[in-house]
Amino acid sequence: MISKGRLIIIRGNDKITTEESDCALTSYHLLTKAFGLVSVQKDVRIEIIMTANKGAGKKEKSSAILEKQQYHNTGYIHIQKKQDVDDYYRRILEAKVVVFDNNTPEICAFLRNSAMLELLRKRYHEEENFTIVGINAGAMNLSGLILNDTGGTDAGLCFINNCIIDTSFMHGARFKSLVKTVIGRQEYLGLGINEGTALLVEKGYIASCFGDNSIMVVNAKNVKNNPITTGDSVYKRNLKGHILTDGSVISLLNGELIKHHNNTYSLHFTNRNTIR
Repeated sequence: MISKGRLIIIRGNDKITTEESDCALTSYHLLTKAFGLVSVQKDVRIEIIMTANKGAGKKEKSSAILEKQQYHNTGYIHIQKKQDVDDYYRRILEAKVVVFDNNTPEICAFLRNSAMLELLRKRYHEEENFTIVGINAGAMNLSGLILNDTGGTDAGLCFINNCIIDTSFMHGARFKSLVKTVIGRQEYLGLGINEGTALLVEKGYIASCFGDNSIMVVNAKNVKNNPITTGDSVYKRNLKGHILTDGSVISLLNGELIKHHNNTYSLHFTNRNTIR
């Protein structure tokens, strides 16, 4: 589906101290950078959805960064239980940008089958420039499938259904889990997003990387045979991948690069591969 809205997928470097944050790409620095890339107006209404376990300190830090960049029209929605969701329907109706902060997976259960989620999806698909943002764990919720900590998957919010987003990505066990999941769900691309990096998705499939780190794209669409496994290793033919950096653009429909960047690496495994 060609969606008129935009998605912004963020993994910030949020371990940075306040003193260092002016030159580091924390989540909300990446958010304001994305706003600049797509010319979000300073006075638009921004609603930030948080679950109850997010403290006042998180709100204060994000507010300070947005205020410094002159985004003054910001509200915070704290959802503690499913019954709270529809109380905020009108605020979502009036917002131009909706941010899912670093939410726990319970936000999906709270929103599922709600009028708010139906409204968000409708606006994302039909409204020009309507923007939905996912930050860290909140970004993982935007997909139809969420990679969980046990290596399995949970149901997401289904704003985008052709990729699995991993903002807890790291080499080792997490990388192996992402690869195994994509091999078993070949209609999905795997997006392993490193700290300080974000992805802007327009028209539902044109994805542009920005930030100071990289994104690993795992593509199993050309893998035809059933997996041959030995213990914890996976062996596959024709598994592909890209490492995206700032300025790279990729199609989420087929996993192919639309715009090559000098520092973008393509990994085409034409022979048998081993993922350990």
